[in-house]
Amino acid sequence: MPLKTLVKVGRITNLSDARYCAGMGVDFLGFAAVASQPEAITAKSYQEIRGWITGPQIVAEVYGINNEEELAVILDEFRPDYLELGSEEYNKIGSVIGLPFMLRLQEGEELPAMSIKPAYLLIDEDSTMTRFIPEHEVLLTIKDVEELNRALNHTGVSGICLHGQAELRPGLKHYDELADILEALEAE
Repeated sequence: MPLKTLVKVGRITNLSDARYCAGMGVDFLGFAAVASQPEAITAKSYQEIRGWITGPQIVAEVYGINNEEELAVILDEFRPDYLELGSEEYNKIGSVIGLPFMLRLQEGEELPAMSIKPAYLLIDEDSTMTRFIPEHEVLLTIKDVEELNRALNHTGVSGICLHGQAELRPGLKHYDELADILEALEAE
C-alpha cells in the first residue's frame, strides 16, 4: 500500500530494518557508508542486505568523507542511487558527486555555493525550512507521530526522514516509533 508522502529511512544497519521499511513502501533507504562514522555499515554487510530488498532507492550517507578517492570507493562498493551529505562534505566533494544528492542543513545553516541543485534538502527543524520552500524539495526529519502530523500539515514539505534502529540481537527488534509513523502514513 502506498504511503501518503515521500519517506527516507536512514542509518539502516540491519536486514530487519531494511526489509520492514521496503515492505512498508519506503521510498529511500540510507546507509552510513563512511567507515569512521557511527552506525557505518561495511560494504560486505550492505551487499548482503541489498540482496534481500527491492523497491526503495539507495542512499549512501557520506558524512565525514574526506576526499574524492574515498567517494570513488563508496560509489563502486555501494552503487547508490543518491548521496546524502552535509555542507562540509559538499565543500570537499561537491564538484565530483555525479549523482543526485540530498543535502542536510543544520538549524540556521545557509546553503553553500553550489553549481548543482540538490534533489532534496533534509532539515531537522521545521522552524528553518520555510525559507527553502518552494525553491527546493524539503524532507523534514521527524521522531514521532505528533511531529509527523505537523509535517504533513506544513505546506511545501515533500516528505519525511526517519532513522533505523539497532537490533536487540540478530532478527529481534522493536519497531515502536518507526512502526507508528509508517502505519500512520499508509494511504487508505
